[in-house]
Amino acid sequence: MPSVEPDLTTDVARWLISDAGLDAITQADADLQAGRSELQVVTARRRDGLDAPQAAAAVGAAQARGRARARWPDADRLVFTRTGLEQASDPTVSAWRARRFEACAAVEDRAAGCGGDTLALAATSGHVTAVDLDEGRLVLLAHNAAVRELSVTTVVADALQRPAPSDGPVHVDPGRRAGGRRVRRLADHRPSVPALVDHLRDVAARAGLAIVLGPAVDPEDGDLPPGAELEFVQVGGQLVEAVAWTGALRDAASHRTATILPAPTATDSPAAADAPTPVTRSRGPRGPRLPVGPVGDLLVEVAPAAVRARLHDELGAEIGARRLSTRRALLTVDGDLATSPWWRARRVETVLPAGARAIRRWLRGADDRPVELVLHGVAVEPSAFLRELGRPRTGPGGRRIELVRGDEGAFAVITAPPGR
Repeated sequence: MPSVEPDLTTDVARWLISDAGLDAITQADADLQAGRSELQVVTARRRDGLDAPQAAAAVGAAQARGRARARWPDADRLVFTRTGLEQASDPTVSAWRARRFEACAAVEDRAAGCGGDTLALAATSGHVTAVDLDEGRLVLLAHNAAVRELSVTTVVADALQRPAPSDGPVHVDPGRRAGGRRVRRLADHRPSVPALVDHLRDVAARAGLAIVLGPAVDPEDGDLPPGAELEFVQVGGQLVEAVAWTGALRDAASHRTATILPAPTATDSPAAADAPTPVTRSRGPRGPRLPVGPVGDLLVEVAPAAVRARLHDELGAEIGARRLSTRRALLTVDGDLATSPWWRARRVETVLPAGARAIRRWLRGADDRPVELVLHGVAVEPSAFLRELGRPRTGPGGRRIELVRGDEGAFAVITAPPGR
């Protein structure tokens, strides 16, 4: 029995978007929703007369459709492979990125994949040329664009071999995996980021280049486009990506930008319930540097996107905060603090030595709220440390034991939600 999601050949992709293929996806989707196993559904499609590649492709597309429904409102009209959907950006993030292309008559989306970004770009700009080496995925992309009545042309080509466009910007979301592993070096992306920057240097300087990167990218990495604005994007409490913007696409006054997009399902994040619409802020090449001081009334964690954009000191200066360490973006303030999508504050109950004995003694005299162990630069094994504490009741929403690596050694801050 073939595995679901084999390599998608061009012939199978063309069949998949035919009436027969679309019917097979719909039938497979209904069977999966009815609780049948993947093997049962593939077997059923074979009994319907499909060959092995067609049956596997139909079931893979049905699985992708089921997963896409949570993210794509028109998922039942679109066709994705399971792997292609997993690699696609969240539609909310793609739409946010596409806003910078609104005034563009033509855009190239290189390494387009299954086309999630292409669809968002085509919904805001005049026309998109989607470029990828995988013709099968481009067949599905063209189908999805037609379903949405979007102006998209597909081109089978290597992103590093196709000549630079004479006008219009280029968007690229390079692959960040090789051999099943996530790669860190920008040169190991597919296509290579420094090679892209060199190949498209004239476009990058004028119409603009947008390169989607992992959120862990080093802002000082020498392989980034020179002079680029680096935007870090967070959805709810999760940091999801960074984007290097150049040329006409970048904000000329911005060196680093942080963006928080709302996530309705996020419940324990700096953005939860506080950011019903996207919020964004930027800074220039330099910002303020907060002093280090003692723990105050509140412990303040800045939103991850703002930390990566090096905005935590600037935000802290606005609220009268100080750092707890020169090496950590953990802040503290005296008095109360208004809620904001840019930070999460917790009330400080006490400050203790970092050893388990002192914390265990304090917990014995406290009420029996659940506890969480949070590490800020302190290397301990959480389960072993909790055993040393006498295995207190654990769980979210209660008290936190925050172990902090300060400039002069580690210490523990016991915190609770602001209202407790």
